Amino acid sequence: MERKEKPSVVESLRREQANAVQLYLQYKGYHWNVAGPMFRDLHTMFDENAARVLETVDDLAERQRILGVPAEYSLEQLRLSSSMVVEERPPSNPKEMVERLVASHRLVIRDMKKGYALANGQGDLGTADMFTRFVQVHEKMEWFLRELLESPSPVLEGIGVAPVFLHGKEAPIPTGR
Repeated sequence: MERKEKPSVVESLRREQANAVQLYLQYKGYHWNVAGPMFRDLHTMFDENAARVLETVDDLAERQRILGVPAEYSLEQLRLSSSMVVEERPPSNPKEMVERLVASHRLVIRDMKKGYALANGQGDLGTADMFTRFVQVHEKMEWFLRELLESPSPVLEGIGVAPVFLHGKEAPIPTGR
């Protein structure tokens, strides 16, 4: 592959590396802060998915090195490269956590498909293959999360949950149906 072709593919790799770090942090934040009747299941799922996302970061960074450019690693560089928006406020219940994660995965999948098309069009089969594999990983995680949302559940909405503390204040406790 010609060096002049690399910048746009590298930009896609950098964006996805940054998105992976951001999604990892989103999962870990939810893992640490989830509460309610589905606590154990969601706590475990969020941690497992965080680990899967984190596994992709190294491959995305190393692919940049293979293409002859340094991989970004500072939080500021990653924030600027990410297409994900840092959350302004924490989710108020497990359902909102799941909804936000579904949206994040859909953004990552969309961006990776664009990266695939770009890499494939430039004959960069290694990057195209990586994006293909990672799209499948994200599609499966999005599917599991989406399944939770497709059947309305008061449990997922936090009905009957224990107190959650946000910024030093106790959040209201739902009192049931």
